Amino acid sequence: MSSKPAASYARISEKVSTRDKVADQHVQNEAHAAARGYRIVARYTDDGISALGHKERPDFQRMLADAEAGAFQVIVATEEERLARNVEEKLELHAACEVAGVVWDTARDGYVDPATDSGEFMSTIRAAMGRIESKRKARRQRAASDARAADGMPTVRPGYGYRRKDGRDVVVEAEAAVIREAARRVLDGHSLRSIATDFNNRGIPSPRTGEQARQAEREGLAPPAPIPWQGVTLRQMIRRPSLAGMRTHRGKVVGTFNPELHPAILDEDTHARIEALLTDPSRAQGTGGRTPVHLLSGLARCGRCDGTVDDAGQPVECGGRMVRAPGRMTTTKSGGAKRQPPAYVCVECHKVRRKQGDVDEFVTEVILRRLEQPDAAQLFSRGDEGASKQARDAIEAIDAKLATAADQFADDVLTGDQLRRITARLRKERAEHERTIAESMPARVPVDVVGPLARQTWAGLHIDSRRAVIEALAVVVIEPQGSGRSFDPDLIRIDWRS
Repeated sequence: MSSKPAASYARISEKVSTRDKVADQHVQNEAHAAARGYRIVARYTDDGISALGHKERPDFQRMLADAEAGAFQVIVATEEERLARNVEEKLELHAACEVAGVVWDTARDGYVDPATDSGEFMSTIRAAMGRIESKRKARRQRAASDARAADGMPTVRPGYGYRRKDGRDVVVEAEAAVIREAARRVLDGHSLRSIATDFNNRGIPSPRTGEQARQAEREGLAPPAPIPWQGVTLRQMIRRPSLAGMRTHRGKVVGTFNPELHPAILDEDTHARIEALLTDPSRAQGTGGRTPVHLLSGLARCGRCDGTVDDAGQPVECGGRMVRAPGRMTTTKSGGAKRQPPAYVCVECHKVRRKQGDVDEFVTEVILRRLEQPDAAQLFSRGDEGASKQARDAIEAIDAKLATAADQFADDVLTGDQLRRITARLRKERAEHERTIAESMPARVPVDVVGPLARQTWAGLHIDSRRAVIEALAVVVIEPQGSGRSFDPDLIRIDWRS
């Protein structure tokens, strides 16, 4: 066989840092080309890209274009599956090579001339068989994954708070302490954003910072710049069921981990309370914007009336949002300039303006006096913890019944219709118990903000938590006041929520 210019193609489905497998393929291609009398003139590599499906393979497409341009006469690979593993891409390869008169030669599958009927037939058959084998492999992997989940085996990655050691997830106590602190503070009413800010100020490494630092250490690189905590990062972290020893599979909780292989960091009760609290529709969700820095900006409402009345004969108020605005520049009697203090102004009618400091001080005092009252704890009570415990026990029993019913259906003890009726009834009962748990969760305010410690607790609260307390208790309405008059607290109305 005469010396022909050839292209070496290498592909691996997943990138492997411990061993450069695509480089190994090129070495094998060189040896095969030398044995065949080919001369490698070009190399094409798709690293970390599967040939199954329709993922974009940049170097594969570049190789086809170069083949049509006559850059080489032979494509060398370790096996045909490196080139294409589905029929569609194999036909694309056939078309490009047939037009250019290019053949391919692989160490495992041999020489193929796509211009011949037998070459196209055998190559297409191998592509079809490769696709079938891939599906079989996927089913085997899926079954193995299902079995691992059913047996409570560890997941692929242990996540923040754990390190994998000899097949076990070992708790990292420093990270576990961060998780427990975050969980406690969330249940005490602290906002995710305020906790994240505190962690950043204290220099606690975020999960992504730790991951990147460990990767850099493995690769002998300098540590990367720290990645700060964010509210969304914190939210995702503490909601993980695995922290409470619960095994998830395909996005659902399917059981519990083997505690010897994956110990819990949080108890199930804490996890249930956190999940209910953070998924409560009434909980204000962050917008990802700037952290609020003013107590009532966007919370207070305009109480100006323009003389119109509703169907019941009651005056209609503007109701526009009051936002904080910097002080205006005014001219003094002597002709000089003076900046007025910041104020809350209505963004709808633009006709109500009140000094921010006076309003904040007055509203804070009213709220604190209410929180100091003996019945203040009832303001945030949302259920009986005893009822919540009973509901959680009932859910556990229902889940056991559902699993038993599924087993009986598999053993032909139950018919499909019977299974559907039983499942529908049990799931309805389960939903009712889930509502009981959600209703028993504490409101998103700190537990010590009521009673004799109200003022002390309030002084240490982040602005997010202070705003959350006010929003949970009342609507602040600012009524108009003539210019030049001293602050009148009677024109700051606090409508308590029922």
